Amino acid sequence: MDERELEQGYANFHRKLNQLLRQRDVKQFKAHIARHPGQAGKLSHCLGLSDEFAEVEMHKAILVRSALKDLHQEARDWLEQRNIEPPPVNQTRRGQRIRKRFGGKRKTDHGRK
Repeated sequence: MDERELEQGYANFHRKLNQLLRQRDVKQFKAHIARHPGQAGKLSHCLGLSDEFAEVEMHKAILVRSALKDLHQEARDWLEQRNIEPPPVNQTRRGQRIRKRFGGKRKTDHGRK
């Protein structure tokens, strides 16, 4: 499998994951992760959780996905109603975080101005 096919598989996994997160069905969420554990990354830990705990992780996953921004408040409310602290949400864009981490320079600048 070449790099392009890997990237396409990864994109398809996340596109389908977004659709499933919109449905908020924990059994389908876990089944999708089980079918693609390599692409699920950190979400793979949900496979060892009860449905109740996996549902918590599902709502946290909604909060960290910018494609699901319209569901963020609902997911935050769901967690807070259960006295679960939502994950911290970084409001800056990734590029801004990288430049800040490297003293305002882009990582590829190698010290040049």
